[in-house]
Amino acid sequence: MAGKDFVFKTLLLGDGAVGKTSIRERYMGKGFSGSYSKTVGADFASQRMKVEDNNITLQIFDLAGQDAYATSRKSFYKGGQSALLIFDVQDPDSLYNLNRWIDDAVENSGGSVGTFIILGNKADLVETRQVSNEMAIDYSRQLAAKTGYTFVFLETSAKTGLNIQIAFDIITNKLLKKFNIDINLDLPEGIELISPGEAGASGGSSGDNQKEIEELNNRIKALEDKFAKLAQIVKNLVDKS
Repeated sequence: MAGKDFVFKTLLLGDGAVGKTSIRERYMGKGFSGSYSKTVGADFASQRMKVEDNNITLQIFDLAGQDAYATSRKSFYKGGQSALLIFDVQDPDSLYNLNRWIDDAVENSGGSVGTFIILGNKADLVETRQVSNEMAIDYSRQLAAKTGYTFVFLETSAKTGLNIQIAFDIITNKLLKKFNIDINLDLPEGIELISPGEAGASGGSSGDNQKEIEELNNRIKALEDKFAKLAQIVKNLVDKS
């Protein structure tokens, strides 16, 4: 049976400086650079491969993570089919912000982006990491419960090359499965498949919970200030009488 030609568009999404460009360049065989240069709007690369008898072209769109590019990057979501959601294990906020990146991808692609994997990047920085493997898996479960999507989670390092190749192999394999082409992958340890049924739908992100607590504390403080002022007014009236 003759093979087929496929062109897949995948997006690299995540906050600024989480290592999206470094992951792309490592995958493309360009090695690792320790210097940081932010992506302006979006960057693009194309990788061609042969999977069994099928010719695959993987178009990789590396979208800038800074808020300043929120408007300009919207057009790059169109036609996307999958996304690598990337966070920095040194930065918990970059993990909790993945919720926003999923929403952006689905909304701006018109729903065509529906295949996701989550990468905890910079896993080589053991001494400075602030997001444990357990924290990332727990939040991924909450995302699955909230969005209804199934996620694959794994840790990566653009510096050492840890799991970079397999991350792109997994996303390509998941896209091929939509065409009833199933390729067996030799998966290393530490890869988690997270489905929506693994967490209660009520589970919110730790970041969201923290914000709710802060808002509640602010409201309580405002009420306490009002009561203190009212008590002072009553005291002044009693003194005058």
